[in-house]
Amino acid sequence: MSNQEEITTDFKANKTWRIMKNVVVISLAFMVHFTAYSGAANLQSSINAEAGLGTASLAAVYAGLIFSSIFLPTIVIKWLGTKWAMVLSFLSYMPYIAVQLLPRFWTLIPAGLILGLGGGPLWCSKCTYLSVVAEAHSKISNIPAEALFSRFLGVFFMIFQLNQVWGNLISSLVLSSGDNKAAVTALNETQISEFCGANFLPSADAGDALQTQPPERIQMIAGIYLACMAGAALIVAVGVDSMKRYDNRRSGSSSGLSSIALLSVTIKLLIEPNQLMLIIINVFIGLQQAFFGADFTANQMQAVSIGSLLVSSVYYFILSGMPYKSLAGMMLPVASFKV
Repeated sequence: MSNQEEITTDFKANKTWRIMKNVVVISLAFMVHFTAYSGAANLQSSINAEAGLGTASLAAVYAGLIFSSIFLPTIVIKWLGTKWAMVLSFLSYMPYIAVQLLPRFWTLIPAGLILGLGGGPLWCSKCTYLSVVAEAHSKISNIPAEALFSRFLGVFFMIFQLNQVWGNLISSLVLSSGDNKAAVTALNETQISEFCGANFLPSADAGDALQTQPPERIQMIAGIYLACMAGAALIVAVGVDSMKRYDNRRSGSSSGLSSIALLSVTIKLLIEPNQLMLIIINVFIGLQQAFFGADFTANQMQAVSIGSLLVSSVYYFILSGMPYKSLAGMMLPVASFKV
């Protein structure tokens, strides 16, 4: 092998390694960031259960997310680029965590809307970045870009899904540490049939079933989660290369379309049979997440804590299943090697 060929080989290896580094760094940043958000979201129906405040704030999050997913990604990514769009979107989540220190309708609902507005550009910029680096990697390695994109998504979700483990672990440890009497509900065994299972109505029964957590516990959780979000933004800002390094005006790019034009293209997809089947799956996943994040956590928190069992034990239960989601994510890049 000539010196020129060796230099070319080393250059390609360095480029592909750098691309993979960016994928892993983005995955770690999302895991750290959603450690905070997922942990806080799982707490809403229990620590902010009065009058359904926590659940209403989560509804505000997804209302903002619907709007931002349609209108904001193109504008924000064109203005900031994918890297800094991710950083700004991470920061937009922080007010929602901060207002946990003063949970009122006039604080949580606006903060939830702001979070939702940041969610659309966040996920679109992440997918755009992974798609671009997959095409750049493909030109070097001669592996199909579609296969590489699948592998990158698999690596991403393998790492990302661990956020539920760490988020629920933090909540459980903080709530159960020391002498926290609020970690045990005020219910006794004779009230189980009245308040547990299908009979539990968070908006009406929360005051009887769920005790208010001490302010210092909420402050500690909020402080940890805010540090996670700030750390995630710093990880992307320092550790991720600009997409301009890899984006050479790839074919099929929709960067020239306006938000309205993209909305029109998206609506046209609703007549595609394959897309309709995917929408059904997404609707089911949304219903599952709503039940799991609101009804299940509030219900089981007061159900498992009868007597001497801790309120926080429900979060240990939740995190026990999350490594399997991470394992499922790991299977995607393995399967894509068959493409």
